[in-house]
Amino acid sequence: MKIRFWQLLLYFLAFDLIWQATIDYFNETSLFRSYDFSLKKTVLWLTSFASFFLYPLSVCYWFGRLLPRRTVLALTLTLACMPLIILFRYGLQEVAGPALWGYSNYIGEYTLKYYMLDNVYYAVLFSGFGFAYFFIQYARYTDKKQADLIMAVKESELSFLKSQINPHFLFNNLHCIYTLIYQKNENALSAVEKLSSLLRYALYEKREMVDLETEVLHLKDFIQLQRLRVTPDAAIQIDLENIDGTLSVSPQLMIGFAENAFKHGDLSDAETPLIITAFTEANTLTYEVSNKKSKYNKPADGGIGLQNIKRRLDLLYASRYSCTITDTEHQFTITLKIEL
Repeated sequence: MKIRFWQLLLYFLAFDLIWQATIDYFNETSLFRSYDFSLKKTVLWLTSFASFFLYPLSVCYWFGRLLPRRTVLALTLTLACMPLIILFRYGLQEVAGPALWGYSNYIGEYTLKYYMLDNVYYAVLFSGFGFAYFFIQYARYTDKKQADLIMAVKESELSFLKSQINPHFLFNNLHCIYTLIYQKNENALSAVEKLSSLLRYALYEKREMVDLETEVLHLKDFIQLQRLRVTPDAAIQIDLENIDGTLSVSPQLMIGFAENAFKHGDLSDAETPLIITAFTEANTLTYEVSNKKSKYNKPADGGIGLQNIKRRLDLLYASRYSCTITDTEHQFTITLKIEL
């Protein structure tokens, strides 16, 4: 994981200023309490800041490069950097300081033990900041990575499901046209034109969402195509007018339910017609398809069309939809509600 250097620097600057203001609140000679921004105190603060910044920088560098596979090595290298940073601060402020600007940070006599213990405190404090910063960023990174992975899997599965739609859709409608040609029906040519339009929609509509008006228009084309292969007195009732066409929906969801009804429904009984209705209320689409079950036309493919659509609904709408299937001995009804 890559750490943003300037972001780390700004966060550490804010932390250091708050820490300085807190511990120096009762110290009247401090840089912040006395407002003494002399060259000497400013130089001492800058050199201390540069030294202390190396602690979180080393934490983020090693853990960013080695996590999660080599955590122990990352911790070992981070700990190994601490005495080196202490020596760097000592050389910068206690050795180079008197030679370059005439004063050091520590005033008076002090032992090496005191200096080391004092700097161990800083090492723990600022390395602790580094660990907190890194693991917060790492948690965000892993969450985003997981979300991206889930999205990639979702997009891959959706692409696969869409690739299944086309042959399944084509198979059913070619069977319809085959029936018309076999019967030498004069509507066969019109059926080919309708199928061409529907296939163009199925093959070239790459958008994740389309206007509801577009989806309903192609649903009507599909219904007209199916009407061509059935008798003129087929029991079919359609109501698709009370919709808000500006709302968006995933393409080919509505056609699939109607396709299932035409394929497996009995359209000969005027008392129990095939009913296809759709309407919108606020931002919710309600779509219902109900048909009398045919005694002879049983699904031989395990219902791949409906399974496909339900899986797409799960991926695209999750908890924003409900799909109720009522399957009785003689009637099959699907009621779909989607919050668009």
